[in-house]
Amino acid sequence: MPSEIIKTPTPTIISVSLLLAITLVTSLYVVSAYAQNLTQNEENSGRQTLHIIKDATNSYTISSGTSFVSAFDTTYSIIGGVSSIEESKDLLISTIIEDFSDSPTIGYINNTSTSSASQTSLNQSSLPNPFATKDVIDEKIRNELTASIDDAAKSDSADGEIKCIFGSNLDDFKCSFHR
Repeated sequence: MPSEIIKTPTPTIISVSLLLAITLVTSLYVVSAYAQNLTQNEENSGRQTLHIIKDATNSYTISSGTSFVSAFDTTYSIIGGVSSIEESKDLLISTIIEDFSDSPTIGYINNTSTSSASQTSLNQSSLPNPFATKDVIDEKIRNELTASIDDAAKSDSADGEIKCIFGSNLDDFKCSFHR
């Protein structure tokens, strides 16, 4: 009798697993068909798809039982039609700002222009905060992207790429348009 109890759940588990696998394959097919249909609709309406590609690298140093953030940078590439880039300006900027805000290294970005200016005004008993605030980082990203999108709009190119490189120093945040 106990052997029957043990054997009974096994086929049920296999059946559930098989049903789950069939459901996942069917779901993937439906999503794929939807994406293909969406792409065809965009082609028919003349709208172009933009692609944002992110490449983030960071390294850590471990010394004396403590972990330190070392070098890091994040590169965003926006690829697509210049008219679509211009039309999607606000969405592009907000997407990149939101994504970069989720970066684990955002709290380690140096703001050398602010920290050197504030060092002269502080009394000797306190140290200035060398790190940039989220608002300052967001504004820098917004300004760099806006300038690059404006450069793209002024160009005579139909397609292009905006490349942004954000590293550990706010002064080095740069975006540029390439044909």
